[in-house]
Amino acid sequence: MLAQTDFIFHAMRPADTYMPMHRHRCYELVYYMAGTGVTRLDDLEYRYEPNTYTVIPPGMPHDERRLADTDVLFIGFSLVSRDMPSLQHGLFQDSDPASILGLLLGMKAEMHEKHAFYAQKLNLRMSEILIEHARSVAPGQPGRPDDNLLYARTFIDENFNQKIAVEDLAAMAGYSYHHFRHLFKKKFGVSPIRYLIDKRLEKARSLLRFTELPVSSVASECGFSNDAQFCTIFKRELGETPRAFRNNEFRRSL
Repeated sequence: MLAQTDFIFHAMRPADTYMPMHRHRCYELVYYMAGTGVTRLDDLEYRYEPNTYTVIPPGMPHDERRLADTDVLFIGFSLVSRDMPSLQHGLFQDSDPASILGLLLGMKAEMHEKHAFYAQKLNLRMSEILIEHARSVAPGQPGRPDDNLLYARTFIDENFNQKIAVEDLAAMAGYSYHHFRHLFKKKFGVSPIRYLIDKRLEKARSLLRFTELPVSSVASECGFSNDAQFCTIFKRELGETPRAFRNNEFRRSL
């Protein structure tokens, strides 16, 4: 047995309500069965949606702001075995089918029915949940989190001229949207959107310098939605319009 269940609580939380920052002496797993909202774990903010869950270590301050009616299961637990690696905290997506939710609903039923040895059954189910969680976020492949981030960056490098959504990159890397943004910026020093814009502007400068393509074609080649978006971003980031940049580069080359 890896864990001991300390409490189980099922609640419906109405939209536009707020749970202020608080903390627990035990671990807490908060599973969102329905609803949307925002939760902060220490200084990181996550947006929850159905079939996501948070793992919160003892003593970590956290809050919850519900943007829609939220159906949520709270499970408090303690680790009782040294065989269990330290748990990665944050917000996570349950697998398909909802493996963790199935175990949680089984725990809720055990708590309600209270058959013989139900407390031991709760602890076994909680241990299974921790194993499922550990498998999904740390499958034992050295360097895998970094590999996933590098894969996402390489995808941007090779497809920056296509429509790319950060949500799709996060799913590709196996992280929630907010967790992916945090990890990407921590590793590469810029957000995924900032990296994508920089790649597009780098290509745009090259095309403006070395080709006679119209500005509209440059915008399309570099993945911008239209000429107006391209010119707005280019001037905001580089201080001059694409046409002025091309003219200035031509003068400097004379």
